[in-house]
Amino acid sequence: MVSSKDVAKKAGVSQSTVSRVINNPESVSKVKRDKVERVMKDLNYIPNSVARSLISNKTNQISLISGTLNNPFFVEATRTIVNAAYKKGFTVNVFFEEDVSRENLYKTVFSQKSEGIILSSMYYESQYFDELLKLGIPYIMFNRKHKNGGNFVEIDNYQAGYLGAQYLASKGHTNIHFFSGELEKSTFLNRYKGFCEALDELNIKYSDSNISITKQKPKLIEQELNKVLSFKNKPTALFAATDMIALTLIDCLQKMDYRIPEDIAIIGIDNTETLRHSSLNLTSIGPVEGEHLSSIAVEQLFKMIEEGEQNEFQRTIPCKLYERGTV
Repeated sequence: MVSSKDVAKKAGVSQSTVSRVINNPESVSKVKRDKVERVMKDLNYIPNSVARSLISNKTNQISLISGTLNNPFFVEATRTIVNAAYKKGFTVNVFFEEDVSRENLYKTVFSQKSEGIILSSMYYESQYFDELLKLGIPYIMFNRKHKNGGNFVEIDNYQAGYLGAQYLASKGHTNIHFFSGELEKSTFLNRYKGFCEALDELNIKYSDSNISITKQKPKLIEQELNKVLSFKNKPTALFAATDMIALTLIDCLQKMDYRIPEDIAIIGIDNTETLRHSSLNLTSIGPVEGEHLSSIAVEQLFKMIEEGEQNEFQRTIPCKLYERGTV
């Protein structure tokens, strides 16, 4: 196996110079750095990442706690974060919030050595927020936030719920059913509040029977939909609090030979790439053009890591309704 000593010998430099080229390239002149890198390539030398982390006390790893991969929003976000980290020379340890209990999840993540953490898992009143702060490392929440603030980036979830209800009403729908995830999450809580506020302002009557709150699991969503469709006064429109919920609803309705939008209208929230596909063509609400939560989150995390940024980062991105073919 080729060692740094072999590289140093062939390049005619000291072993410490090779080490600096690997760990702190800016400290080496360009001429010497290019020569060492050329020899490393010729010898197919691969630096030992474990040894490097011991020397520099850095792991070049970040942790990501993501929502479930049955949600296209988190599939797209995870891909964006992993690719961005790779370009920075970092690897990403990915954890999924529904794979294990929350206690075990946070215990595992918080016990690992990491340069920073991205979380889409934080509940609005989570007890783990204080433990996160005690770690003393860069972190950012995306698509969620804690009641005590912290670093986060989100869309304006209240606005998303408000826009959706207003839009459906403008299309003549007054019997609208809202499918939401758990209100313990800031994302769903504020989407729900926006939905209710819009109906109140429009003097559209609604009750608890117009709202379904479930975990984002297809089986549970399907059960809830079957209950809703058994109502004597069936809704003419379904407002899904995420595109993933909308996708499940579309699948179930099509299996029951409902036509969308002729028999029932559907909109979602998140404007995920998957649901824009022409075969689905979902009307959805998402961030204004050019803004992507996962990109902002990972860019901000690396800024904190690289610059030692200490100030809180809090950003709420305005929403836009993207009209397609399901209403």
